[in-house]
Amino acid sequence: MAKQALILAGGAGTRLWPISRALYPKQLLKLFGNKTLIQHTFSRLKKILPPQNIFIITNPTFKEDVFLQLKDLGLVKENILIEPAQKNTAPAIAFATQKIMEKDKEAIILTSPVDHFIKPDSEFIKDAKIAFRSATKNFLVTFGIKPTSASSEYGYIGLKLGRAERPIKKISAFEVKRFTEKPDPQEAQQLISEGYLWNSGTFVWKGKTIMAEIKKYIPRVYRALKSPRLFNKLNPVSIDRGVLEFSKKVRIVPATFEWQDIGSWKTLYQILPKNSARNILNEKVLELDCHNCLIQGTQNRLVAAIGLDNLVVVDTEDAVLVSHLDKTHQIKGLLEKMKLNNAPQYLKHPTVSRPWGSYTVIEEGDNFKVKKVLVKPKEKLSLQLHNKRSEHWVVLKGMAKVELDKSTIYLSAHQSIDIPIGIKHRLENPNKDFLEIIEVQSGKYLGEDDITRIKDKYQRLEI
Repeated sequence: MAKQALILAGGAGTRLWPISRALYPKQLLKLFGNKTLIQHTFSRLKKILPPQNIFIITNPTFKEDVFLQLKDLGLVKENILIEPAQKNTAPAIAFATQKIMEKDKEAIILTSPVDHFIKPDSEFIKDAKIAFRSATKNFLVTFGIKPTSASSEYGYIGLKLGRAERPIKKISAFEVKRFTEKPDPQEAQQLISEGYLWNSGTFVWKGKTIMAEIKKYIPRVYRALKSPRLFNKLNPVSIDRGVLEFSKKVRIVPATFEWQDIGSWKTLYQILPKNSARNILNEKVLELDCHNCLIQGTQNRLVAAIGLDNLVVVDTEDAVLVSHLDKTHQIKGLLEKMKLNNAPQYLKHPTVSRPWGSYTVIEEGDNFKVKKVLVKPKEKLSLQLHNKRSEHWVVLKGMAKVELDKSTIYLSAHQSIDIPIGIKHRLENPNKDFLEIIEVQSGKYLGEDDITRIKDKYQRLEI
């Protein structure tokens, strides 16, 4: 019975807009420390089981970035699972569990969201060992967090304790008295007074056990695993509402580790270090008489703030967020307005990082797109071709080595070259300084998925 892990990494992270976008979400960002959220989560799980036993479920948009961020940590390419459609956690977990069990029928799986702040790892490991032991007895085990507020954003779990178990002894998981998913604040306050814990959203269970409970309580999800068409028609349902509220097999391990769901700017504010005025400021911010604020500027623009209190101010290349700390959960509603108005700021950043450097979209319109491309020293893009667009490159700075069909061409500043539709090509920076070019794309379709890679140093051919 091998231990496996599953990281849920398919969400869009919209509540951390504008730094998190639908096409480049929070799990791919460095929000604290020198690792991204997905790197933090993978590194933590590596302390419990080998990297070849860690699976990621995500969507096709993120698969390339997920692999590039985790390959040096030991992620096996085949362990990236692509969900057929985004239908919340229950279908995602069912789909991924089925795939894991094809390799290991007796798998016992630790299932973790990608966006949780946990410390120290040593306490998490201790609690996970307790959870694994209980899961071998066919229980669905979650970790319980002591509430810090009467929040309506979490599920609440009551422990069924006997007299001999007071105070709680950390020897096993405990039977659950009741599971209440996201109660209103008044009910949440009552549950806290009765000793209820937050549901952390991290679970340990046998693959066979969770699949049997999914089949029992949400059979439509179980049936949909046989057909992509049925999967696409599913109504979204969380594992909490679909299974845990009803199952008699749920057990809880009261957590000894610190935990925070990084679901909003307010929760991020709560975990980041603050100055004496309880402000969180980056190096591009100057302030006078501000308190209890999170203010973030960009590398290219200064943010100046005076007399602010309990505000979040986040400046990016193409959008600025200003919100009261207690209202940041309403960002989702704001994003719906952006979608209705076809605002591109909902979807993506103008600047997109790649392993070889980055590109910035300067302007785009019908049948054209203009980018500024920055290639790191001694790096190169994949050997590729495009089926729906042609490109024109103009070197601004540095030296470009261009492979075009069977020719190799060197270009210096102010020189240019045309890349026809369907012709193999590669851009390389052979020098020790950055290479900057302007790329003008022309065609009826200019999506980033119009790329066929032929050779790639970053192993992206099979992703």
